[in-house]
Amino acid sequence: MKPKRKKPWETKLIEKIIDVINYYFPGEEKIALEKFKKEKSEEISLMPSKMDFARGFQAWFLLDYLIKDEFTPMEFISANPEKYFTKKEIKMINKFINNERGFYEILDITNNKKDYILKNVMNKKVINVKTIDFPAKLKAGEFIYAVPVEKLGGNYFFYGNVASYSKEEGQKVMDYLIKESDKINKEAKK
Repeated sequence: MKPKRKKPWETKLIEKIIDVINYYFPGEEKIALEKFKKEKSEEISLMPSKMDFARGFQAWFLLDYLIKDEFTPMEFISANPEKYFTKKEIKMINKFINNERGFYEILDITNNKKDYILKNVMNKKVINVKTIDFPAKLKAGEFIYAVPVEKLGGNYFFYGNVASYSKEEGQKVMDYLIKESDKINKEAKK
């Protein structure tokens, strides 16, 4: 029997954040879940497992859902750490808030399929993502839409679900994003 793997520190922090949010806003997670099911039904239909659904909902809830139409759970925690969170935890919470969400080209993958070198197609920033149990189905040259979060140690990890695109599909999406960005930039200069 395999020994049980220790939970990553960031996973324990997420659990703690959810506990505090549920304490201050009882029932809000349930309201958010119903909203997620309605607003993200198309994305949900593409999620192959309950684990993917849970991961997708959790990331959306903590980073995108607005409590009282004012702030995300992560923003609430960052602004109101009270006695629940250490300075180290608050620093990591701010890394979650300042995530590197975007569309990426996979430049390289290590032989063990755990480390990914990614380039953001919009700002050309290159990052190193280290994974633990990420499915090893991607290939260099393909594209992904992901939410990489920087660890306190400097490299990144994927938070939430990762949408993958073949080289051909990804190239089309990249071209579209760049074209739309150029349009917006031209309009802004007028």
